[in-house]
Amino acid sequence: MIQKNNSGVMVYLILFIAGIMIVPMFSSCGKGEGVSSSNNNARLGVVNLSPDVLPFKLYGRYIVQGTNSYSYPFASSYTLINVADTPIQIRTAQTANNVNPTNLLTLTGGLLRNTPYTLFVMGLLKDNSLTSVLTVDTSSLPANGRGKIRLVNGITNVPSGINLTLNDTTAFRKVNFKGNTQFIEVTAGTYNINIVPNNNPTKPLTGLTNFTILDGKMYTIFSYGLSSSTSDSVSYGINTILNTLPPNTRY
Repeated sequence: MIQKNNSGVMVYLILFIAGIMIVPMFSSCGKGEGVSSSNNNARLGVVNLSPDVLPFKLYGRYIVQGTNSYSYPFASSYTLINVADTPIQIRTAQTANNVNPTNLLTLTGGLLRNTPYTLFVMGLLKDNSLTSVLTVDTSSLPANGRGKIRLVNGITNVPSGINLTLNDTTAFRKVNFKGNTQFIEVTAGTYNINIVPNNNPTKPLTGLTNFTILDGKMYTIFSYGLSSSTSDSVSYGINTILNTLPPNTRY
């Protein structure tokens, strides 16, 4: 009788210990099914190319992302953003009369994890042409001794589109407002880069002198502005973004 009771106690004890071991296993499996924030990220750069938009902030899932404000006509560095934090919005950086920041744009669609992007905000508030261009900043590696470039056009008031020249050789032709080209390979080296109207290619709108394209690197060249006057705060301009991320970049 005593042996039977002891056997029963042992059975219950074994079941109790097994239960303690199994519960954490189920808990661990449950965590593994979801994707943790450490590997559910994309990288996003933001560029404000709208001359009449005040500095704005980036929102994801209706929550402000970081402390950065994005001002015309500057590009930010890449920052991490969780791809589950949708919708992505831009809202005014300042509140007025204790009213919540105004939503300026909402992006449709989402981001893919482990992927770098750049969000270009361009156009004008005053004529309701404010819009955005989202680029995927990946491409195959260029050949040895070569780099890659592409063009994003944020100039609204050149109806014929723009051309981009490298040392007087046309690299891109007739890129309209909001246009963004594919990456192309060019020989690594130092270039004078000019933006010209497609219908008047002898009259540069703006340019960069002695810009060096490095071997194996990828760049986005972006244009902006409304005026050919160099003294104007919204004069035409171009700048560049290095899209090549350091090796072993984490997401």
